[in-house]
Amino acid sequence: MSIIIRKTGNREYAYVAHRDGARMVQSYVGPLAQPDVRRRVEAAQWATTMPAHTMRLFPGVDPDALRLQRAAGAIIACVLEQGDLEDLRWLTCVYPAAAVIDVLLSANGMSDRARNFWTVWFEVRDAS
Repeated sequence: MSIIIRKTGNREYAYVAHRDGARMVQSYVGPLAQPDVRRRVEAAQWATTMPAHTMRLFPGVDPDALRLQRAAGAIIACVLEQGDLEDLRWLTCVYPAAAVIDVLLSANGMSDRARNFWTVWFEVRDAS
């Protein structure tokens, strides 16, 4: 999913684009001048890029080269190990809870302390 902003004259309009099989589908969101449309666009953009606050966990990584879905396991494990509450908020907006729990249960490099904490946090019943 991506956000497309089109400019017509002096006005900007927002569209959401996503794949439906081989087709690319664009849905009209509304004029960017409306506060609710602007909030929706900002929230969608926030969930598709890593914020600068969270990038501090990945020194030496080019933010433009980082692919959130390809590197999901490494990103989730790193945020669970070293992140703070703001990083967790972003993480849960980008990845579903099931993906986070899967990484929590399968990540090799995670410390026992972090794994135990997040197991309680996400209320994972059987962590063995």
